[in-house]
Amino acid sequence: MSRAPAPDDYYRAVERAFLDLRGGGLVLSPADWDQVCRWEARGIPLDVVLSGIRATFSEKVRVSPRMPLGECSRAVEASFDAKRLRQAGAGAPRETGPDAETGLERLPGQLRNWSPDRARLANPETAGDLVAAAHAAAAQIERLGKPENASASAGETVQAIENDLVIRLQAALPDAAREEIETEVRNKLAPYRTRMPESTWRATFDRAVRRRVGEFFGLGPLSD
Repeated sequence: MSRAPAPDDYYRAVERAFLDLRGGGLVLSPADWDQVCRWEARGIPLDVVLSGIRATFSEKVRVSPRMPLGECSRAVEASFDAKRLRQAGAGAPRETGPDAETGLERLPGQLRNWSPDRARLANPETAGDLVAAAHAAAAQIERLGKPENASASAGETVQAIENDLVIRLQAALPDAAREEIETEVRNKLAPYRTRMPESTWRATFDRAVRRRVGEFFGLGPLSD
């Protein structure tokens, strides 16, 4: 599976890039953190967010040290739209060759070749149900990849399919593994606990746990 940055790395990179370019303030405001959370929750890739931030500052003659991150939203959305259109084949000529294969083309095969390690399941008998769920996800993604279904929102739909599958995996976790994953994620996100609004931190924690659950069972993030 493709490897998107972990939430803590995503937040750290956005925070540093924005504060360095703004040249004022040592931390993001609660509203700024909410903005980062929305981008990460929607699956907007880190490189797209950073590109949008740089583009925003490159257009400014003067930069206020109090400028909110929200001012970068338009450029980030434009960059994200352009990327999704390219992935859907509407923005650029289709390349050929093995390296030109898109995520929507790779994922079904990866999902169909996956099976959980029974020793990692709370109930080994659920392995068959999880494999069936992975195959169903593969079929959904294949339908998204057909030309008649191509759209700029395909990436977000893949993320929804991923979430549904990982929720099934969460239910299959042994209690000890669940506690270990939650402790690991809580420790990684601890530096942000007092810097983010509580609702933002909690949403970030939940997504990070889902990501680690996928990795625990040998599935990385499905969406790029």
